[in-house]
Amino acid sequence: MLAKTLTCGACGWRTVCGPADIASRLRLVGMLRRDGDPDEAIMAALLPEAAARMTCPGCKRIGLVVGDADEADDDFGDGDDWQTAVLCDRCRRPIDPERLEVFPDTRRCVACQSKAEAGEPEPDEPEYCPRCGSLVELRVSRGGGLTRYRRFCTGNPSCRL
Repeated sequence: MLAKTLTCGACGWRTVCGPADIASRLRLVGMLRRDGDPDEAIMAALLPEAAARMTCPGCKRIGLVVGDADEADDDFGDGDDWQTAVLCDRCRRPIDPERLEVFPDTRRCVACQSKAEAGEPEPDEPEYCPRCGSLVELRVSRGGGLTRYRRFCTGNPSCRL
């Protein structure tokens, strides 16, 4: 299974990415648009080039460094790094080990869980056109006293959905 780490050289932010997370990050920088289920070898080849264009969520600097997930385990050095594999489903940061001791099946960190309990909506994954892979946006069309919401492809030329 493909597993890579993304690290920010400026602030030290780090995350471990699996195949689905790598595919979504490649789509966000425009490197992987058309393939719905890309090959892991292709994603591994595209990730180092795309990481130079990715933005760090911690300090907002552009340019991340790619490493193997096995190398990241060696960086911690103490051998007790099981908590690095448990990442928050929402923000992709490691969940605090004390929280995992109390709630071993938890999927979110404290900050994201409190946002979910407060009713704050989760960030949506962008939708892509099934024909060309471009972003799909929701547009309002009004006519005859009715307001309709339609999905439009932003590709050039536009596909008909």
